Amino acid sequence: PICTITHERSHGRGEDHQRCVLPKMPKVRSDGGNTKAPTPLKKNATVLDKIVYTIRTLRSGPKGSSRAAISKYLQTELEYKNPSAFKLALKKGVSNGTLVQDGQSFRVAVDPIIQAEEEEESLRIDDVKDGCGDKEASVGNKVTVSYTGKLDDGTVFDRSTSFAFLLGGGDVIKGWDRGVVGMKEGGKRKLVVPPKLGYGKRGSKPDIPPNATLHFTITMKKIAE
Repeated sequence: PICTITHERSHGRGEDHQRCVLPKMPKVRSDGGNTKAPTPLKKNATVLDKIVYTIRTLRSGPKGSSRAAISKYLQTELEYKNPSAFKLALKKGVSNGTLVQDGQSFRVAVDPIIQAEEEEESLRIDDVKDGCGDKEASVGNKVTVSYTGKLDDGTVFDRSTSFAFLLGGGDVIKGWDRGVVGMKEGGKRKLVVPPKLGYGKRGSKPDIPPNATLHFTITMKKIAE
């Protein structure tokens, strides 16, 4: 959710569908101004150079930036689209000591670890309908949901009838990774995500303005191990 909306054509049906990629929201930092600013990229920059630049630009917290967030930034901001070379560059960066990997997140080895501040605003959760069964969504589950996302004025900025992601894997904003935990299949939940758990001061052009509070209605369709 809350991400860049792309349009795809369904195979064989000729229909347009909306699909969005959900990067993890960069955390608010308390690093005393010690985090190294990204050096401007040279024309002959390698893929690893671009990855280091991206991580330093996103400044996403103690673990670094998620693989999904790095990939999205490379595609949208640096116009780089080569998944195979991206994967190899990450592997090379870890093996030669340029990058440190923590799960699916990466940080620059020589940079100080960024510490996240305490969030001043909290996530609001309202269970509209209880789900069925004993299985509850937890970190590490692959979940499939349908959802609608709105701004404070009621503008719909995103929706999907079927979206799957790894809960707690950093593929989505922090408000989602926290707010979907505990849902059961068939359950329906409303989330009010404050800016610091969403897209913060930067927003996500063109649909989400800076400092936006986001309103989601989410239905849990499937929970897989």
